[in-house]
This record gives sequence, C-alpha cells and structure tokens, in this order.
Amino acid sequence: MNMMSLINGHTTIFQCIGDAYRKKDEQRFYYGYQLCIRAKTNMKHLHKYLDNRYDFTRKEGANLIRSARRNLI
Repeated sequence: MNMMSLINGHTTIFQCIGDAYRKKDEQRFYYGYQLCIRAKTNMKHLHKYLDNRYDFTRKEGANLIRSARRNLI
C-alpha cells in the first residue's frame, strides 16, 4: 500500500490505519489516527472497523500512540 493508492482513492484511510496497526508501525498509526481526529471522524466507526477486520484493542492502540509520541520528542 503506498501513498498514491490513497490519493487516487483505491484505499481508505481506515485500511491504512488497519495496515499500520497489523504491522505495529507506530508512526503511520499515529498520523492516521490524528488525521481521523482532525477530520472529526466518528471514532466509534473507526474502532468498530478495526475490531472487525484487525482484532483491534484500544489498549494496544493506545500503546502504539504512546510509543509514537515518545519517539517524536
């Protein structure tokens, strides 16, 4: 999955966040999650999508965000 597929509309931001979650890519997950927050996305829909497709847990998501913030500083 690359940025051009996201720009051309072949991929959704939810899929990009899910891919980052599955691969435990902290930076991509953090930036995708922040993008959804800034776009005022209904986070319940995002969490439901991630839970159904990627076995998402909020605790693991919070750990990814926390570790990404540590690496930013």
